[in-house]
This record gives sequence, structure tokens and C-alpha cells, in this order.
Amino acid sequence: IGPAPQVAKGTHVLIPLGESSATGWTAQRAGTDEGAEPAGHALSISLSAPPDAPIGRYRLSVKTRSGAGEFAAPFDPGNDFVLLFNPWCPEDTVYMDPTSDLNEYVLNESGRIFYGTEDQIAERSWNYGQVPP
Repeated sequence: IGPAPQVAKGTHVLIPLGESSATGWTAQRAGTDEGAEPAGHALSISLSAPPDAPIGRYRLSVKTRSGAGEFAAPFDPGNDFVLLFNPWCPEDTVYMDPTSDLNEYVLNESGRIFYGTEDQIAERSWNYGQVPP
């Protein structure tokens, strides 16, 4: 994440497949039964981030090792992902107790905003546009 990622700052994360990284990230095979080999030349991987991982856009790169040697796949912007906060996770600093407030503050797509001065306040409808179409 960022223009100069660093392992020490948690912005460059190395995640061995099937193990946890020192920062709490995990990478596991996804979509296959344990011990089963994937079909064809594709391998699906499920990534999990710890609750305190920095939010932002991450670039994903994969490095493989075999008897034939090592291969590092080039960065592909199509593999980027955005990590956001999770107000439903008790370990996340933005956690909210499951109340109607959680629905109001996080899930609403529209609401009202107030603007103006201390002596003359007005309100209007607002589309938050949180979830892309």
C-alpha cells in the first residue's frame, strides 16, 4: 500500500500460503477440498486481513517456487483490492455495537445534511453513494 511500501510499517505484507504472517494476514487455498489439487492452471486463494491492517488500496503480487525455480508475477492493476474498515468486527477500532445506529451510520444510502451558519441553518437530502452500482 502506498508509494513506498515497507514491511516495518505494515504497508508491505508477505503472506506465505497456508500460514499466518507476522502481521496477522493469512492466505489459504480457496474453492478446493483439503488435499485436492486445483483444476487446470488456476489456483484460488483467500486472503484475510487483521482488524488493525492499514486501510487503502493494495497491490497484489504472487511469487511461486517449485523444483523448476521461482516465478514472480508482474503487478496487474486488475488484482488490486481496497481494504476498508469493519464496524461489525469487535477488534476493529471503528466497531459499533449492533444497534440501529450501526444501520443508520453505515448502511444508509441516503439521508439529510445540514448546512449554513449558526444563525441560519438549512437541510437537504443527500445521496451518500457508498456502494457502487
